[in-house]
Amino acid sequence: MARIRSLLLVPLVVLLSGCLSVTPRGLVAMAGFNPLQMNPAELGAGLGVPQSIRLADGDAMIAMTWQVRGEAAPRVNERFLLQISDSSEIVGMPPPLRGERIYVGRLSRLDSVRMRDVQERILRHKSEGLVGQGSFSINLRGGCTTAPPLTELPFRTFVKTGSDSSWIETTRRSDFVATLPAHERKEFMQSVRICNGTG
Repeated sequence: MARIRSLLLVPLVVLLSGCLSVTPRGLVAMAGFNPLQMNPAELGAGLGVPQSIRLADGDAMIAMTWQVRGEAAPRVNERFLLQISDSSEIVGMPPPLRGERIYVGRLSRLDSVRMRDVQERILRHKSEGLVGQGSFSINLRGGCTTAPPLTELPFRTFVKTGSDSSWIETTRRSDFVATLPAHERKEFMQSVRICNGTG
């Protein structure tokens, strides 16, 4: 599956991606979420997709950027692949909707340490008086389907920002494919591979 645009976009000034249907609870949760202060090891990302979609380690990622005002390229532009598990193994995750499977992504121990370093780099730039803007996004970048051809991809997202916090549905179920421009939609659907098995 081709990389999907941000399923959840939370810039460091705390904005949400305009193409998604954000839930009221998600809006409140993200308003209080600071990507520079959270513990990466406690971060969880949930993806609700059709049962025909299969995700594995590396099929979703977190991207963090930070760009100084007036500069052409970001000072920080990092990607972190997520380790994927089925939500049935996760305590407190909301139940799937009919025809849906929920996957949960977490950072590996190594990437948790690496994200800490990225947080410190951005905070250091800010402490030096540099003015900029960053983004924190969760992206689907791989997977396969057991029911080709793909004509739609309903999904919703969840986030858990700390060990003591609950899983919050941040965006309602909506068709990702329908949000794409025509040329990107065709490219995306043609790029979806067929799963080898049906499990």
